Amino acid sequence: MAGRQANRLHPAFGAGVLGVMALCLASFAPMTVGRGSAGPAPAVAVESVPVSRMDLDTTLLAGGDLMSVQQTAVTCEVEDLAGADGGAGTLILSIVPNGATVKRGDVLCVLDSSAFDEVLRLEKIEVENARGDHRQAELTLESARIALREYRDGIVRQRMKESEGKLAMLRADLERQRDYVAWAERMHAKGYFARARVLGARQELDRLAHEQSVAEQEDRVFRDFTAPKEIRQLESEIEGGQATFEYQSARLKAHEERLAMLLKQAEKYTLRAPHDGMIVYPPIFEWRGLPLQPGAEVFQHEDILFLPDLSRLEVEVQIHESVGARVRVGMTADVRITALPGRRFTGKVVSIEMLPRMNIKGLDWALYYFARVRLDRTPPGLLPFMSAEVRIDTGRVEDALVIPAEAMAVVHEQMCCYVLGPAGPERRPITIGRSTTEFLEVTEGLKEGERVVLHPGRDIPRKGL
Repeated sequence: MAGRQANRLHPAFGAGVLGVMALCLASFAPMTVGRGSAGPAPAVAVESVPVSRMDLDTTLLAGGDLMSVQQTAVTCEVEDLAGADGGAGTLILSIVPNGATVKRGDVLCVLDSSAFDEVLRLEKIEVENARGDHRQAELTLESARIALREYRDGIVRQRMKESEGKLAMLRADLERQRDYVAWAERMHAKGYFARARVLGARQELDRLAHEQSVAEQEDRVFRDFTAPKEIRQLESEIEGGQATFEYQSARLKAHEERLAMLLKQAEKYTLRAPHDGMIVYPPIFEWRGLPLQPGAEVFQHEDILFLPDLSRLEVEVQIHESVGARVRVGMTADVRITALPGRRFTGKVVSIEMLPRMNIKGLDWALYYFARVRLDRTPPGLLPFMSAEVRIDTGRVEDALVIPAEAMAVVHEQMCCYVLGPAGPERRPITIGRSTTEFLEVTEGLKEGERVVLHPGRDIPRKGL
């Protein structure tokens, strides 16, 4: 894997440029080369070629991995729970092997639900408590409504009828007593009743009049104050009971919805195949150094497994930011699969990201544009994440000033050539444009017709220049 990554980390100048740069670094980095050395330059027989112009059909070499055009992701959908150790992920208890063939409905992965089971148990208790409180609030509200009807339609009416009956009896007694007092006074005038009997009759009349006045006052107080006050008190108890009932209803609904959600999540701790296919592990786990295996931790919304469509594959390539602008959607490409040596496949660039980003698989800090090159035909036997080498046709440079790729050297991280002059080979810095595996476009540092050493690593001595 490390070897594959290394091939993909340097796509800037093509395979020929990379090979020459590596050769030149190995040959020239330790030595000091240049003019200004003491004494005449030694006579060295070197092979040289002229700097010339030609139409350059350029390509860009990049490494990448095979990917499925379409795939089904099996995602961790369980809610992250903060555990006792402070972690928020979920542990894998079992998982099918990478590359396994599965049928629809097969168990793919079982996640640890021990912490979730406790949450589910507590939520069930909360639901039962909420149901009890809701029922209590319902009964309290119903009792308050019954009490209001009992008082307004029962006690008040009964009390008013009793008061009306009492007042009617008092009026009748008072009228009868008046008649009796008048008759007693007549009898006293005729000498039939004693004076004391008349006085007793008058006292009884006064008592009845006072009792009638008290009864009328009590009836007015009950009708105007006591009954309305009690009715309003009972209505306020209904309003309070209604508010409590609505709160308990909302609380019960929230807990029931939470319980329903948890019951659904309980099913998600066992992941099943949505359709037939082959299991592929996401490489991100390997790149993190955390293999996907029992005991590994996964998180909510994280893709755990893929079921790719193997009938249509494409290569995800990483293109160094320095040459990313040269790649366009629609460019043709040749693809070589490491697992199928000697075979070449054609493809086309179907997408390229707008912004560069770091390659998390590599060890460098360079930025890369990630592009997709879709194969025109997917042969049998190819699998996702196989390594591939892609050569993208980036177009023709008309009348380019070129040198053979072997003529370039790198000294002190500076690209240069050795130009033949009167005093022998002379090191000259150059600037490289586009390239192929055989030729490099020189944009600065050389002129047409000048001759450059073809193999500086072989023909230029380590001392003297």
